[in-house]
Amino acid sequence: MQDFLHFRTPLWLRRTLTMAPAFVIVGLGANATDSLVMSQVVLSLALPVPMITLLLITSDPAVMGSFVNTRLVRILATIATAAVLALNAILLLTSAGVPIPLLG
Repeated sequence: MQDFLHFRTPLWLRRTLTMAPAFVIVGLGANATDSLVMSQVVLSLALPVPMITLLLITSDPAVMGSFVNTRLVRILATIATAAVLALNAILLLTSAGVPIPLLG
């Protein structure tokens, strides 16, 4: 990111910022395993946003020029994005207690 944003962050500051949330959670006495699982759930819910954005940008010839996605790549990326969205919907529905007939 430093080349993209054109400023440097000291290594000690980057390490402190990335470890601080873990220290806070451990300091509060939360179960480390449960906290890790919940963090992964949150990350999985955020995953479709960059997937959709990346698919749209890389499929635009005005942006990508000769490096634009081929039809096969667009189809496969759309399927992968739809799968992640569907799995996140199932996660949210089952977490809310909504029964899903296909899951038994």
